Amino acid sequence: MNDLIVLENGNPVLKNEYVNYLLDLKQKENQIKEELSDITDKLLADMEANKVLKIDIPELAINYIAPTDRETFDSKRFKEEHSDLYDEYIKMSPVKSSIRIKLK
Repeated sequence: MNDLIVLENGNPVLKNEYVNYLLDLKQKENQIKEELSDITDKLLADMEANKVLKIDIPELAINYIAPTDRETFDSKRFKEEHSDLYDEYIKMSPVKSSIRIKLK
């Protein structure tokens, strides 16, 4: 796919066929995510109700993950209260370029 973007009156515009294609893909993605979330919620409820910890079949494996507490670090509060120490320990990591596509 080359030349997805064209200039119209000096403004970058995505070609119509790609707009429609992206809209269709994003809508399908959202639908699939919703369906996956629904079935996952139902599986979780059934596994908890029946005390099932694992379903292992040739096509897939489903593991029950019990609730737990997660330890997190409140970096925002630490930065507010100890900005000098925060700056001393902050580490920068490169992040590759990307795009975000959202339906309106």
